[in-house]
Amino acid sequence: MNIRPVVPLLAGALLLGCGYRRLDQRPRTAAWMAKGGTVRIASFRNNTPKLGAEETFRKALENRIVAASPWRLVPGSASSRWVLQGAIETYEVRPLGLSLGSGVLRGSSAGSATRVEVVVAASVQLLDGVTGDVVIQRPRLTFSNQYRVDQNFATFNNQELRVLSSLADDFAESFLTQLLEGSD
Repeated sequence: MNIRPVVPLLAGALLLGCGYRRLDQRPRTAAWMAKGGTVRIASFRNNTPKLGAEETFRKALENRIVAASPWRLVPGSASSRWVLQGAIETYEVRPLGLSLGSGVLRGSSAGSATRVEVVVAASVQLLDGVTGDVVIQRPRLTFSNQYRVDQNFATFNNQELRVLSSLADDFAESFLTQLLEGSD
């Protein structure tokens, strides 16, 4: 008797019995996971002094919804089955590395940051568009990224904007993944 044809069948039977399931083929039981439902994004609040941070996060969430969700995004003024609202809670820039000052006079230069970390915390809620009830909420999702700073102020601002955009994209991806994989 040749045992080779039996081995793949036995391996397949073991996989089926171990509870392995693909996430994209798992039954979707939550109402917000239904394909074709409408969602709108309410204005994000910005509770920080960083102007425009809320718009960066809102735009990242829009892009992720269009690219990788079962929903159809509608304009902010339209009615929808679901409503996402959020807030940027904190925005911090922390110096990590310092270059020592080289001033001739004592105390004339305290040095400057060579690396900084940007830390953003954002909260988001999924609301029922009909009743206004909170269905899911994710308070204070925190993201951070580090980058190098040279002495050119324009470069610092450009890098900070790039880092903020990257953090916003991480936020949108993380929230939608949690929501659509059913971890509520």
